[in-house]
Amino acid sequence: MHLNLPPLATDLQPLEPPEFLAQGTGNDHWLLICARGRLVWRQFGQAPGSNHRRETRILQQLQGFSWAPELIQAWPDHGLLCRQHPGYHPQRSQLSSAARQQLLQLVTELWQQPCRHLEAQDYPALINDYWKKTGKAAQLQPLAERLYQKAAAWPDSLYLTHHDLHAGNLLLHKDAWTLLDWEYAAPGNPWIDAVSLDRWLQLTAREKNLLQQNLPPLPCNNPWDSMATWLEDLDKLWQAAI
Repeated sequence: MHLNLPPLATDLQPLEPPEFLAQGTGNDHWLLICARGRLVWRQFGQAPGSNHRRETRILQQLQGFSWAPELIQAWPDHGLLCRQHPGYHPQRSQLSSAARQQLLQLVTELWQQPCRHLEAQDYPALINDYWKKTGKAAQLQPLAERLYQKAAAWPDSLYLTHHDLHAGNLLLHKDAWTLLDWEYAAPGNPWIDAVSLDRWLQLTAREKNLLQQNLPPLPCNNPWDSMATWLEDLDKLWQAAI
């Protein structure tokens, strides 16, 4: 993998060769050990639907929250330098009730953050972009149209939404969480986060009710099932686009 570091201040200069950590769909991650400690260089690529300038602004806004990555320095068109946080990517069976509660609390806290100053996620445009990246595959057009029609009927209320919640984007350390990979985050429909959590955690009725108290009403009889189907369809279109 090719490391492309920007010019760094003296206390951010690596004291030993950077270590490649992982390659995501659109970004590479490297460990830098320097005078400031153990840092992660998130080198931007371009996955379909990502917006790194918005990602940078959101992380800058969320500094001070224990569950947000500590941002050391940002180059909005190039990458982010963050503190390396302790923890592991947990399995559902490893989670205590306290850890589950903490996770639900941080997600509702995220939804409550001001976001009107940020560019909202345009779901119809996103769906069309994914479909165009498939080469406008004829067999995927009905799928894209179903996604478009449902998204067009959603309420106008916007919440700061992560849009990519799964175990690989979460670190757990002693019942404390760090939420990673904000490239898809934007003002949008928070039901996407809620259903993503349900897919992973298999939420109890009590947990669903706790989240739903913080969610906007949707024009359907069963929003959990409706949004789960929508998200599964979006995943299919995204996979075809990458």
